[in-house]
Amino acid sequence: MEVYTYSEHYLRKHLMTSLKHYHYTTYLHSIRVAKLTYLVSKQLGLPPEEQIYNCKGGLLHDIGKFLVPVSILDKPEKLTDIEYEFVKIHPGYGAEMLKIFPSLKELIPGVLYHHERLDGSGYPFGVSIIPLSAQIIGICDSFDAMTTKRPYNENRLKSMQEAIFELKTKPGKVQPGDSGSARTSYFGDKGESISFYFCVVGGR
Repeated sequence: MEVYTYSEHYLRKHLMTSLKHYHYTTYLHSIRVAKLTYLVSKQLGLPPEEQIYNCKGGLLHDIGKFLVPVSILDKPEKLTDIEYEFVKIHPGYGAEMLKIFPSLKELIPGVLYHHERLDGSGYPFGVSIIPLSAQIIGICDSFDAMTTKRPYNENRLKSMQEAIFELKTKPGKVQPGDSGSARTSYFGDKGESISFYFCVVGGR
């Protein structure tokens, strides 16, 4: 495997610029998830270096969607089984992309495991032991997916309050561990700020 040694900042900027041109909706989603991940990490009282680490992972969590055809990403109807398999490879592909860049390898856990769930129902591995960074990214990813307009959820879009309720009532699916209540209460207590961030970066 060829290894490329560029600065971390340059690589993140280059990857996000490429994602912006490939699929703008995913680009905006990634920015929102990065902001939410940082805010939630800060609210949980994690060390500053972990807050930044989780934010970086949130920014690149969907970078593997380069391998998913745009026709699938933008499909309004329910995906076929084959199309869904394409979607499910994006965490692993994203991790493989980061492996070739030494300065980004530390972000792999958040990228690789952000679709895993505590009850083992997630993907790509179906594991129930999940790194904290991936847990936080996963809940922020779920929150944004539920509350931001996408081609596939126009009739199922949730308000922030509805999304918070779902995060609280389906702990095995999206609420990460004992600190999940702190994260969901943060969304509730700071709803206006969250809404503001969504508007600034191009959300609903």
